[in-house]
Amino acid sequence: MMLGYPYGWITAASLFFLLILVVVLSSQVVIKGHMRRIGNNDDAEVNIKALFGIIRYTMKVPVVQFTGRSVQLKEEVSKMSAGINTWKQFNEDIDADKVASAIDKLKYLLEITHNLTGWVRKTLTKVRLLEWNWSTSVGTGDAMWTAMSTGLVWSVKTSIIGVLSQMVKLQAEPQMNVQPNYQRSAFTTEWSCIAQIRFGYAILAGLQLLVRMRKMKGGVKAWQNILFKA
Repeated sequence: MMLGYPYGWITAASLFFLLILVVVLSSQVVIKGHMRRIGNNDDAEVNIKALFGIIRYTMKVPVVQFTGRSVQLKEEVSKMSAGINTWKQFNEDIDADKVASAIDKLKYLLEITHNLTGWVRKTLTKVRLLEWNWSTSVGTGDAMWTAMSTGLVWSVKTSIIGVLSQMVKLQAEPQMNVQPNYQRSAFTTEWSCIAQIRFGYAILAGLQLLVRMRKMKGGVKAWQNILFKA
């Protein structure tokens, strides 16, 4: 009996930590997105919560201004990990040169990462879309053009949800509507969604991406330079 005593505790401890690991890997990473445009006022927000709320990430864009040649964003980023919260605020000016630079960087990442598009498609199949709400009001000041614009917006929305349904798992019926505004020229839209992916799948996807980076010489360093370059 005495010889088996410490082994019993070791077995119990091992089973306990195994249970904790299973619970952690089975927990959900919850992603919530919200975007709204009313007149000239725009705002957007993304919230990510993992490990039962221990890890949180929030990005808010309360101000979006169109200046003719560029888009000016005011961004607020909040991160919380194990009770430690950090908050930053900064402004960003997005012009044609920055868009072109971002496209070039994306093309370069596709070249240096083994089958990156395949990784994206495979990862998205593990994502479950729990909620999708998108309402829009359109008015041009002319009845005929308003009707045509309403039909065009409906076509865009159904096309987007059709493509999305091929990539992720839809757990609920998407809620969408487009209201014509025949009284005046106006455009308002509000969109929100909730998606989930298991924490274990997210970790596995990250490891798979790392393996794909390492298959190409200098792949990991290139990703670091692009993602973390000031």
